[in-house]
Amino acid sequence: MTPASLPRLFRFAAQPRCLIALLVATLLFGAAMLPAMHTMSDHGHSLSSFENAGSVNRSQEILDDWGGAGKSAAWWQLAIDIPFLTAYGLLLAGCCTAVVQRAQSVGKLPLAAVGAVVVWFGPFAAAADLLQDISLGLVLAGHVSQPWPRISAVAVTVIWLLVAPAALFAFAGFLGTRGAPRVAERSGA
Repeated sequence: MTPASLPRLFRFAAQPRCLIALLVATLLFGAAMLPAMHTMSDHGHSLSSFENAGSVNRSQEILDDWGGAGKSAAWWQLAIDIPFLTAYGLLLAGCCTAVVQRAQSVGKLPLAAVGAVVVWFGPFAAAADLLQDISLGLVLAGHVSQPWPRISAVAVTVIWLLVAPAALFAFAGFLGTRGAPRVAERSGA
């Protein structure tokens, strides 16, 4: 796969200014969720506890302990999580696409081939996060029944199994292609 065959949105996200804007957006939306997360914790259970509840009984216990203030905070967190997951999904796709482009330009074709797969991890993680948000929203709306708590709990694992390798690839790939001579320069062209 050549960098040109990667989705246009990923190539756009790989531009330095866009990467900076996506990083800033990710950090700002992440920070914007903190007050709601603190409110949930102050009312007995963290966001992580809610996401990982997994069972109807545990989900209902959390909702009961939160009361109105905790539930309201959870709704705010879910609303802010939508632009957050969009930003981090595109940020990871852009970072990995930038590595693929750099790897291609310096002749590291195996790295570029791996990157052509890894570029999708960020958007897939964001999709899993969105599915989790939908399931948590249904629980908050009173549909405290399976499969919603289980979907949320499984999504937590899926998200991290995608985000961690994408971030690691982006970081290691950046370091691995930094300062390498371009293919044309090595061949004397």
